[in-house]
Amino acid sequence: MHVLAIKKSDKIAFEKTYLSWHAKIYAYFKLKTNSTYMAEELVQLTFIKLWNFRHTLNTTLPIEAQLFTIARTTMLDFLKKQANQQRLIEKVRPELINYIEPVWEFDVRNQVHYLIDTLPPIRKQVFLLNRYEGYSNHEIAQKLAISVRTVEKHISLAIKQLKSKLLFIIISFLHYVYFTF
Repeated sequence: MHVLAIKKSDKIAFEKTYLSWHAKIYAYFKLKTNSTYMAEELVQLTFIKLWNFRHTLNTTLPIEAQLFTIARTTMLDFLKKQANQQRLIEKVRPELINYIEPVWEFDVRNQVHYLIDTLPPIRKQVFLLNRYEGYSNHEIAQKLAISVRTVEKHISLAIKQLKSKLLFIIISFLHYVYFTF
């Protein structure tokens, strides 16, 4: 029933599936990755994929089987992407390491702290509790007396805001390096 409803874009069925399976998918990722951060990210990606590719769901298979298939492929894709990024970093690092310090005295940690300080107060608090203090979304919701969805929204917006600003800083740095040398 849930599979067909989700396939037909029923948001309530999707939300019920999310609420029913979120903890089990999270536990699966936590066991496989031994990382709270990675498990949370992968859970979100799994449910995003479930919704985005709902038209491909098989109505004869239980949602559990399809969810764990999506979860497994999401994790494999994520790990491949990380490995590719690491290979790229290792390839570029020797070339850039000689230029970074003398070219631009740039303290990334201070920039990140500055950017976090520019977040709206509640978003900053939620982000710091999650990323720096390791609280789960549920724990933050309880601690601040807000809904888990509100916590998820604040984290999502904080990451989006930080990524866009950090991207600008990185592009500025690369532009400087490229046109200086």
